[in-house]
Amino acid sequence: MISNHVADFDSASGIDENALKDQKEKVRRFRKRLQAREAFILPEVWDVISARVIADAGFDIIGISPVSVAWSRGLLPADRVPLDTLVETAKSVASNFSVPVNADLEGVIGRSMEEIGRAVNAVVSAGCVGVTIGDGGRGGQHGMASMHDMTAAIKAAKAAALETRIPAVVTARTEAFLLEPPPYSPFETAVERAEAYFAAGADCIAVPGVQHIQIVERLSAHVDGPLQINVALTPAPDLKALSRAGASSVVLGTALIRSLLGNLRLKAEEILAFGQFNNLDKAISADALNDLLR
Repeated sequence: MISNHVADFDSASGIDENALKDQKEKVRRFRKRLQAREAFILPEVWDVISARVIADAGFDIIGISPVSVAWSRGLLPADRVPLDTLVETAKSVASNFSVPVNADLEGVIGRSMEEIGRAVNAVVSAGCVGVTIGDGGRGGQHGMASMHDMTAAIKAAKAAALETRIPAVVTARTEAFLLEPPPYSPFETAVERAEAYFAAGADCIAVPGVQHIQIVERLSAHVDGPLQINVALTPAPDLKALSRAGASSVVLGTALIRSLLGNLRLKAEEILAFGQFNNLDKAISADALNDLLR
């Protein structure tokens, strides 16, 4: 059920023409990469400094993971990530940032078309080149929106982006493979929804929960448009293999924050066990972090 609540998001009343031209060029490059035969990696971050570090490592497009944002704020799996929290995170990451940013606004369940439209308008006005909306939320924790609600949300997102004069890329995510137990065949559900989402105006379809190469190949053969795959676990096929299988992009989702926190726990356990600090030798210096924020 879509709610009638409308969040009060601030969007830019006007965009500098030079900034507008630059943002349109970033969108054009994003679209071109999605249509290319070679897949690319879209790492996902959760705040400003994680975005700056990933960009400094060399990535030229960055996404924002709503689940990572939720964990960083202590939200439990049953909790929805407030839409205004995702908007403010995207705006802070995109502010004064030359690297293109894709804002994941999580799922449409319980959110009105007006609320979704305002959120998209706000993040695109802030400089984001793309948005992702899904038919579920928190990895299938909140069920699955009806196809009618999701297609309406895609149309609302497209319209809101065009209001900013930026033809931002809209990625529609289906969580058919994450629902347990799935009520129907997840493959058939994903394909059916992909067709409907493309027809509603989506530019790319994301299917999390799939990284087995044969399933990616089957999806690619049935999905008539750019296909985004989520690599969340290891071992996983490498980028070239996923590209040959038909993936247009590979999103890392929560993999980066989980890897980071795993290393954090390991370092903490070693310090506690041995009372030595040698494992801190690879820490980024305070000066380097401050430079990344300038």
